[in-house]
Amino acid sequence: MSAPTFDLIVRGGTVVDGTGAPARTADVAVNGGRIAAVGAVDAGADRTLDADGLLVTPGFVDVHTHYDAQLHWDPTASPASWHGVTTLLTGNCGFTFAPAKPEDVPWLLQMLSRVEGMSPDALSQAVTFRGGSLGDFLDGLEGRVGVNVGANVGHCAVRRHVMGDDASERTATVDEISAMRQLVREAFEQGAIGFTSSQLELHVAHDGRGVPSNYAAPEELIALASVLAEFGRGSIEFIPRTFLTGYDDDDRDLILSMARASGRPLHLNNLTVMPHAPDGWSRSLEFAEQAHADGIELHPMFASNRQGAHFSLDSTFLFDEMPSFRDTLTLPSPAREERLRDPALREQMRVEIADPRGRSFVFAWQVLKVEHVTKPENEQWLDKSVSEIAEATGADPLDAFLDLSLDEGLATQFVMAGPPSRKRQEAVARMIRSPIMMAGSSDGGAHLLSFCGADYTTRLLTEWVPDVLTLEEAVARLTSVSAHATGIADRGTLAEGMAADILLIDRERLSTPDAPRYVRDFPADSGRYVVDADGYRQVIVNGETLLDDGAWTGAAPGHILRG
Repeated sequence: MSAPTFDLIVRGGTVVDGTGAPARTADVAVNGGRIAAVGAVDAGADRTLDADGLLVTPGFVDVHTHYDAQLHWDPTASPASWHGVTTLLTGNCGFTFAPAKPEDVPWLLQMLSRVEGMSPDALSQAVTFRGGSLGDFLDGLEGRVGVNVGANVGHCAVRRHVMGDDASERTATVDEISAMRQLVREAFEQGAIGFTSSQLELHVAHDGRGVPSNYAAPEELIALASVLAEFGRGSIEFIPRTFLTGYDDDDRDLILSMARASGRPLHLNNLTVMPHAPDGWSRSLEFAEQAHADGIELHPMFASNRQGAHFSLDSTFLFDEMPSFRDTLTLPSPAREERLRDPALREQMRVEIADPRGRSFVFAWQVLKVEHVTKPENEQWLDKSVSEIAEATGADPLDAFLDLSLDEGLATQFVMAGPPSRKRQEAVARMIRSPIMMAGSSDGGAHLLSFCGADYTTRLLTEWVPDVLTLEEAVARLTSVSAHATGIADRGTLAEGMAADILLIDRERLSTPDAPRYVRDFPADSGRYVVDADGYRQVIVNGETLLDDGAWTGAAPGHILRG
């Protein structure tokens, strides 16, 4: 009898299988998009990849993205796939296109443009979804994606569908909550992988009002979470109001109530060391760890990528917690520019900048630098800090900052990044070591002109191994741990019967640049920041190569992961 023939054999690599087990030399055989064998494979194959000297791991799972729009024109979900991500979850923070009435789609697109930093022209030109159910949205992506996609159903779309414009004005009635529950139920019947919401005051829509989910009472959130108990699957992602400063008692009660009502894991976004609440992250982590000890599965995220932000005043959300900035920057042009010239407004801005109690971002003029200008006469300020510009011009720093921006139609690009902090490094190491913390924080597909977090996978492997995690532990955190916590049963490990999402990694070459790169490669000639990657020799999705040494093969082998 002849030996069996496989579709693909990855031969002789160092297999790190995603379970946390020690690395070992083995072959990985694939048939029909599934792993058929792991070990010494004595057989032929239609295609063979020599993995000698390379790591062979499962594809990475990114639990927090906003690629809902980008997947309409970019099957690879770049730059996530560049960094080894083969499965991603869209629709986080309560922001999705579906379910939506056709007349509400433009409003939802504008909201996403403002809150998640996406080009409104790119969205209007390239997003083909024109309304319908979550199932309709998924049908529109079927067969068009290079990575695997699990779609959450978002609270804001559900609320807008039921309440119309009132969704951004008030709490819901009992009947309206019942109607929202039915929409969430239908979304899960059509394949939703989870439910998401947020109540962060920083989330302000294009019309200057908070996003719809910000107006929900606790009873509404608990009622919507309870729908998951009917299905016994999926997870919830939720950002409470006080997540930046440490969950207060009200948010703790709400989080626990949502988790109990759903009976499912609840994800809580990334914990961050904030200047005005330096111990908030540790209090939140201790709360989540105690919940686990009590049998309630809460998962905050840690950020293994670099912190910082790029922005221009014509599109940024970064300062929305300061009313003087928020109320002004959400005005239409030219009223926005006229307000920014008002001396009285500038005085109010100075007051709010000096008061750190209610803000998540702190101005530090000495580290806020000019990154890009639109006028040749302003090139003298490139790579100069606002403090340096103020000193050279004899102006107050805020005036120098606003005047330069206004001179360029608010399109001046700045970069804000604090100096290296040992305290922050120690805090992140503590978070990474906690077994309940999730790797994530990429926010992939969002905040395109503010930052790019897709490099979190590469940085975890290159900057936090082996001092904080072993290689095997780090791979597990990027694969099986993320898959399990989000209810994805057939991905995240290299084992017989699992989906053949496989990475071949040259660990000697594995790296990512210190700084992102600005490109204009999106519809409507819109720009974004990307972070490159080196060392990913093969990115294989469902047994088919998506990226060959970083280059897209043109394939679209991804699956829509309907729950």
